[in-house]
Amino acid sequence: MKIFANLLILLSTFLPANLIAQQLSSDYFQKNIEVYFSFEISSRDLIKELTNVISIDNVEGTSVYAYANENEYNAFLSYNIDHAILPKPGELIIPEMSDEINEITDWNVYPTYDAYVSMMNMYSANYPSICKLIDAGITVQGRKILLVKISDNVNVREAEPQFLYTSSIHGDETTGYVLMLRLIDSLLTSYGTNPRIMNMVNNAEIWINPNANPDGTYHGGNNTVNGATRYNANGYDLNRNFPDPIYGVHPNQQQETAVFRNLAEQNNFVLCANFHGGTEVVNYPWDTWTSGYPDYVSHADDNWYQFISHLYADTCQAYAPSNYMNGYDDGITNGGAWYVINHGRQDYMNWYMKSREVTIEISDTKLLPPSQLPAHWEYNRRSFLNYIESIFYGVRGIVTDTLNHPLNAIITVLNHDTLHSEIRTDSANGNYHRMLAPGVYSFKFTAEGHYPKTINNVVVNNFQTTILNVELIPEFIPVELISFSAEVFNNEVKLNWQTATETNNSGFEIERTSPRPSPYQGEGGKAGRGWEIIGFVQGSGTTTEPRIYSFIDENVSSGNYQYRLKQIDFDGSFNYSNIVEVQISSPLEFSLEQNYPNPFNPSTKIKYVIPSVETRHASSLQMVSLKVYDVLGNEIATLVNEEKPAGSYEVEFSARGGSAFGGNAYSLPSGVYFYKLQAGNLIQTKKMILVK
Repeated sequence: MKIFANLLILLSTFLPANLIAQQLSSDYFQKNIEVYFSFEISSRDLIKELTNVISIDNVEGTSVYAYANENEYNAFLSYNIDHAILPKPGELIIPEMSDEINEITDWNVYPTYDAYVSMMNMYSANYPSICKLIDAGITVQGRKILLVKISDNVNVREAEPQFLYTSSIHGDETTGYVLMLRLIDSLLTSYGTNPRIMNMVNNAEIWINPNANPDGTYHGGNNTVNGATRYNANGYDLNRNFPDPIYGVHPNQQQETAVFRNLAEQNNFVLCANFHGGTEVVNYPWDTWTSGYPDYVSHADDNWYQFISHLYADTCQAYAPSNYMNGYDDGITNGGAWYVINHGRQDYMNWYMKSREVTIEISDTKLLPPSQLPAHWEYNRRSFLNYIESIFYGVRGIVTDTLNHPLNAIITVLNHDTLHSEIRTDSANGNYHRMLAPGVYSFKFTAEGHYPKTINNVVVNNFQTTILNVELIPEFIPVELISFSAEVFNNEVKLNWQTATETNNSGFEIERTSPRPSPYQGEGGKAGRGWEIIGFVQGSGTTTEPRIYSFIDENVSSGNYQYRLKQIDFDGSFNYSNIVEVQISSPLEFSLEQNYPNPFNPSTKIKYVIPSVETRHASSLQMVSLKVYDVLGNEIATLVNEEKPAGSYEVEFSARGGSAFGGNAYSLPSGVYFYKLQAGNLIQTKKMILVK
């Protein structure tokens, strides 16, 4: 139901500043975690000192508006600066609240805390294929820091840019809180019917955190945003609590800060925006330094930042009253030129996380009357989408090694990047996105353990995408064996293997275990089976290209065998492959094949098969002879005369003779000859013809 209240303008708003008590009551900070005040300055140099004493909220000419907790305020008093205590922005109205989702989605009320949590859960439940609820952690008081991730494959970390919107890190700046809820609703309900939104959701991860400081927003209780505070429950400004480019990690890092740092470090957010209130402007880096006097430090992508900031502000101006977001530099400002801060989240994301982030102030009033929320949605909704779409432009691609593994790489734009403005890939998939102002650039890609690569003449244009995928070569390329297998063809074994990369690879020794019993156990083999070298295949030295190898082990007797490769470097070092096992079945029939070629000159090959036999001996060998005769029956040559196990064999016979046949050299005339195979009592004879 709606919780009604009339707009309450506190009486103190109408009191002149000189009537506001300049000294706080002694128990003020027992009841309040912060004080809001203003003062005048004669020189902006003082701001750089005071920014580390108090939380400066705004600077308008010589007027400074600030918050402080008790310690900060006491430190400020030591400067003896005249100041006026102001009504706290979070207490100026009692806004209309609701805990009914159907009322909240009229977008003209603020949700209670419990309704907010219910809405975030509802979106995830109603759109599970494109929306996932992320419970990033809890605040000091135990409230949830919630985000939704919206993407077409929401449970998969795809090679897509990650985008982040957050709001209300200052708990009393609530306009962005409701507008981010409405943006979530709009993206989800428009998906499937709006091509523009479908393209965004299908090609990116859109993360939205409507409220980064719920303890501050609901300081007055879970049912109202009246009493909202800038600071968290411990009295710290969370946007002055992040690691700083100059001062490093904050000495009193808050729980909420740790949650967001963990979120940022587990992801690779390409582009972010942090929504605030209290003025209307797009604030771009750096906040730590001034772009003009006295620092003269600009971000390397200053031109690009000004372009996207103007794109946001100009679009708002086109759909808003003439006085909306038109101050400063036509709606944009360099952060340090406005006023310097330290330990801000914007510079943390840019400096440490190599992301791109701006701060967008979207309403002059911090705690905006809820009836004005729909109008501010209308002013900003197109700019919300334009800003998200910026992630699709510039240079993008994937960085991998030679095996197509994604790399955690750094991408530097030469003669351009300074002060940590280089970016990094998403280590999960090698994906990167480099947004740039139009121009022609040189890109350098580096990754630990890999040779760097520079690519010149990379062209960038506004609203266009240049695809640049890069492969980096490892500094040390191992001989990486990616497959090793064996095939059996009768009594032949063909070994096949493939390498992905090689360094100083002399080659591969092919080793095999013998099926016969052995008195020792060879390295890596089974008991009683030793390894023997049966061949060598030359390697490819050093290469990043895949190589395919094979080796055929011929005339293998029946039995079970193991094979392995011994990869040997040129320096003699070696590594063994995995082991493959094969089984050669015993032949069933005794046979003698016709020699080939036939007729022949000067040599021919003869194949034969010896079957297994019943035996009491473990070796199961039998005496085999293969002899050649002339037509008169005279023995010409003995090709085989030994004990052999069952198996398929091949032998070569040459008419020129030689030591292969007992050392008796002979030269045969043309004619008909016979060859006879005998194994035990099995005999076969065939005819062959020698033609000279």
